[in-house]
Amino acid sequence: MAIQAPTLDKRDLRRLELFREIVEQGGISNATHSTGLSQPVLSNQLITLEKSLGVSLCKRGRSGFELTDEGRSVYNYANEISAMLTEYAFKLKGVQSRLSGHVRVGCLDNTATLTHNPLLGAIEQFYQLSDDVEVTLDVGDFTQLNEKLSSGQLDMMICVLGEHQLAAFDFATPLFVEQSHLYARQDLAEAIIANDYALSGCRINMGGYAAESMKRLLEIEQHPGAKLYSGWHVESGLMLTLAGSHLSFLPTHLIEQNHACRHLIALQPDKWKLESQFYLITKAKPGSLSSAVQAFTELLCKPQTKA
Repeated sequence: MAIQAPTLDKRDLRRLELFREIVEQGGISNATHSTGLSQPVLSNQLITLEKSLGVSLCKRGRSGFELTDEGRSVYNYANEISAMLTEYAFKLKGVQSRLSGHVRVGCLDNTATLTHNPLLGAIEQFYQLSDDVEVTLDVGDFTQLNEKLSSGQLDMMICVLGEHQLAAFDFATPLFVEQSHLYARQDLAEAIIANDYALSGCRINMGGYAAESMKRLLEIEQHPGAKLYSGWHVESGLMLTLAGSHLSFLPTHLIEQNHACRHLIALQPDKWKLESQFYLITKAKPGSLSSAVQAFTELLCKPQTKA
């Protein structure tokens, strides 16, 4: 003969939920505020639950609210049921709207050590959304990434844009700022400092979108004989600066976190500093992006919490 297992209907589940709230609020009277139900209604629901389970759940009276041994057991079981229902609600929601898709991201080089670059955190959180998503990361210079975005090989790129470039993009969202200083190898830096920061005869990397800003910062007209070079790639600039042959504006985060750069000195860091605004750039407005690209964009653009 088969034994019929006892079952809980949705009314019992609701009563268990109310019982949990009564316990957590320390009594029926206190639970009226959090549940929005009157004291007689809550009392009636608790009595009905006790009759359904065949046990006394709590002691009520002048001495206050106190759980019985059976009440503590039921409270623990109710917590387990609530957690399980929440977990399965998320799973069922995932069946309905499971995220899938491939996101192709382009980014300028040498930004991994920048602590407030949201890209690393966005990648980590993106993979936590679904097992059916994928990210590929393409690192290069602006020209390479822009060509790939234009030809459809990238869904988005994270790049620095100067004021004259910003107008060329319809969908550019500011993400973060990178700070750079003018660096020199220690021996060259000491010679420049001893010469009252005169840069005459120095080779200085000044290429890229920020060339004019660099000239203004240095007041280059006050340094006759300075030799200006148009090549401004972070890694090549770093190598030339490490060689002691050039000065370069380099990201401070890269220098501070690279042991090989310990002999580089920032010259007049309060004065000769450059801020580069990075943007997230897409070909289309957010509403027309694929669900995966849209989700990744939202992760990139959400406010970053401070550690």
